[in-house]
Amino acid sequence: MASQQGKWREEQILIICPGSLTTMAQLGCNELTPPAHRIPTRMFKDEETNEYTPYHTYKRKKAGASGSADGEKNDDQWEYVEDRDSVEGAIYPLQGGRIVNMAAFLAFLDHVHSLLTTTYHNTPIMLMASPQWTRPDCEAIARYIFEKTKTPALCLLNSAVAAQYGLKWPTMTVVDIGFEKVDVTCIHEYNIVSHKMLGFPTPLREISGGEVFTQKLLSLLKDKKFTYDMAEQLKKSPLCEVLPYAADSLELMDLPTDDSAPPSSQIAGATSSNEGVRVVEPPKPATAFGGETENGNSDGKEMEEGVLDVANIVTSGNTREFLAKKEKEKAEKAKSKKQGKGQEAESAAARPARLPNSKRKVNVFHYEELVHEDVEVPISNGAPKAEPTATTNGAASTGDAPAAEGAPSNQETKPEAKPEGTGDANGDAQESTTNAIGTERRTKRVRRDIEVALERFLFADRGEINRITDTIYRAIQSIDDSYKRPGCWDNIVFVGNGSRLRGLKENIMQTLIARHLISPSTATIFTSELPSNMATPSGTGSQTPTGSFTGQLPTTSSVNPLLQAATTASLGIPGTTQAPGSTSGEVSGHHYHGQTPMSIKQAPQPTYLAEWTKNGFEEAMFLGSLVASRLAYCIHNLDAQTTEAQRTMSLNRVDYNEHGPKLIHSHSMLGS
Repeated sequence: MASQQGKWREEQILIICPGSLTTMAQLGCNELTPPAHRIPTRMFKDEETNEYTPYHTYKRKKAGASGSADGEKNDDQWEYVEDRDSVEGAIYPLQGGRIVNMAAFLAFLDHVHSLLTTTYHNTPIMLMASPQWTRPDCEAIARYIFEKTKTPALCLLNSAVAAQYGLKWPTMTVVDIGFEKVDVTCIHEYNIVSHKMLGFPTPLREISGGEVFTQKLLSLLKDKKFTYDMAEQLKKSPLCEVLPYAADSLELMDLPTDDSAPPSSQIAGATSSNEGVRVVEPPKPATAFGGETENGNSDGKEMEEGVLDVANIVTSGNTREFLAKKEKEKAEKAKSKKQGKGQEAESAAARPARLPNSKRKVNVFHYEELVHEDVEVPISNGAPKAEPTATTNGAASTGDAPAAEGAPSNQETKPEAKPEGTGDANGDAQESTTNAIGTERRTKRVRRDIEVALERFLFADRGEINRITDTIYRAIQSIDDSYKRPGCWDNIVFVGNGSRLRGLKENIMQTLIARHLISPSTATIFTSELPSNMATPSGTGSQTPTGSFTGQLPTTSSVNPLLQAATTASLGIPGTTQAPGSTSGEVSGHHYHGQTPMSIKQAPQPTYLAEWTKNGFEEAMFLGSLVASRLAYCIHNLDAQTTEAQRTMSLNRVDYNEHGPKLIHSHSMLGS
């Protein structure tokens, strides 16, 4: 069985990372780059054949076709047209990470496979699986892929494990903010130890994630007649921003006021006046040598500072006048430069300060819309086009040339009078060549400027952010072994395109720190706040309870045993608890106090991949899928133990034929 593994090249691996709205796919894992293909995760059902198609298809009449004499429709007069941009009748098989339409999802996988591959028998597949997929879902996918695509091997990769492969940390907490769901997965030493999720799209439609913010923004801008596409585009723009967490404010954020922002009319006026106008500098005068210099001076030897053409000066006989003229020109040039600098300084002082978006109460949103329209265009029937009759008056033909070459005029052009005897013949010839009229779909971009006030800040639903932070807290604190929690608190990563929202990650981290972080120096968490008439006994028994309490706090000789256990657990003192597999030098003094977090940090992102640094690591799951594909399919010359471990990372066709689709649960990277 081991010979079936490790025999494929990196260019042969097909990587598919399905999402609720967009699926990332690529053929080949030889380069660790962002996904080459982003395919909408939707299918359409054909009413006639009852099969799933990747694009919306509709019937239209062919150009020049007409009905039969008896009124019956002929099939030859109709044609099927694919509209790749239309979403009419679209079926989305994934909702909130769950597969709600298995038949449509399997048809979508077959469409992606046929779109990117040319062979069916030598292309192993790496398919990223959502944590919401059930065991029957995984078995149905394995059965369909092996029987339909004839693939030699299949690997199902958990999305959280994929993110870990892409971000390299062995212990981390992956917060996946998607379209309608949020997954929080805790991983300790490459093993999933806890998982919590938000978002149940069906049947109660309790969604979470990025769609919640879009719906909140749409409800706030309903009075301005915003559509869903407008709200989604505004949310993705830099104008929408989640302000930092402010515990003292009523809205838990510091909103801008009128005093801290310039008038909105000035901002809107400046934006609208400058938009669409391209400033073109006048061409600088060219010199005899082809050079161009500032202020129109040539870069020849005659105008260089301190260099004069002595021959011309001597032959002219006006040496003194020439030198006096040069001195005067230098003085005027220096004076004009000083005046120009003074005017620039005054204009800069008079110009209002440009405030950041978070300090502006009103800003301008530039909405761009793609409008599709069907335009009637003439279609030639194949007849030769008639030549226009040449005019005998030469002045008339030359007079029209400047009008065609010059700028377009605002006046309407009047139809010209046709000479007698030529108009009818030319008209009949033109009608015969363009008697058929067809329709052509054209797309144009329409831009609108809309003023948006504080709605671009208030859309950050506080209830949704609280649910995300509470889910993170419950996921980490539900880990059974307390020594595994600090590593998950210190390495929190955010993935998913829903986390691209400006300021969202920072606000979630600030909320976690403000509500759940306990400083290690706070020693009162180990002492009881209940009144007591006895001192705290020490571990040596030197201090015994007394009947009267003098009101003096315990000294260093009477240490609380909980505090002593927490601070000496990592020192290897007999009687203290050690974590399995850990050494005393690798843990801190508060490593085993797992009741409350004493450190909450966001894991640093890798910096050695320039393309991913530019793209953002919100799609780190795809990067991890590329790395995992190399490990599962492309590594050669391993020892026996490693080869066996590699064999269990994927399910090959030989094992599938022997054991069936249920073997996918043990021969995969699902993390369970």
